[in-house]
Amino acid sequence: MNRFTGFNSETNDFLVGITFNNNKEWFYEHKKMYDENVHKAITLLANEVYEKMHAYDDNFLEIPKISRINRDLRFSKDKRPYKVSKWFFLRGDGKPDIIYPRPSFYFEISANTWSYGLLFWAKPAGMAKYRQMIEANRAEFENIIKKLKKNKQFLISGEKYKRIYNTDLSDELQDFAQRKELVISSEREYTDTVVYSPELPNFIFEEYKKLYPLYKFLLRGSLNE
Repeated sequence: MNRFTGFNSETNDFLVGITFNNNKEWFYEHKKMYDENVHKAITLLANEVYEKMHAYDDNFLEIPKISRINRDLRFSKDKRPYKVSKWFFLRGDGKPDIIYPRPSFYFEISANTWSYGLLFWAKPAGMAKYRQMIEANRAEFENIIKKLKKNKQFLISGEKYKRIYNTDLSDELQDFAQRKELVISSEREYTDTVVYSPELPNFIFEEYKKLYPLYKFLLRGSLNE
């Protein structure tokens, strides 16, 4: 069985190249570079990370979904044919949509950086259920947040609603409850050489474990849409 051995200079060369040469001629000239050093590499990485997550919790069945290189141009004014980054989600239904009723672990690599973390971009009804979960389990959620914020590498982001839904929440809880979507991410430079190492699957797995209490909390409140 093939195992992930690390991204390499050709991974970066392709991602830089497609950023500045986003056309079919350049892509097909470098398709073998893409297939071997970008698509195959991230597929192997995703599969190994999933194996580790499933071994950690045998109820974890969020199988890898690998991004396609082609952009969907149907409703976009930007007619560049190719994506300039490559990512995977760990999510059960395999859908490519970023709007999804359950939390999703992700990893993304681009020309200059790579990142990983946890996404929760549900529809409005799902976010309403999320707010209800926070309100009903304040002490538990505050404890999850406290432990999460000890890991300084994670950035908490996501657009917020202007309307305040519950003025009775603490500032810590309010910061989470007001999100239209929740993104917990860590962004790293290529100078962090673990990205070139066969140890990257274990590194990502260990980072996902830090997010697992939040993942389980969000999962409990997710709607089956």
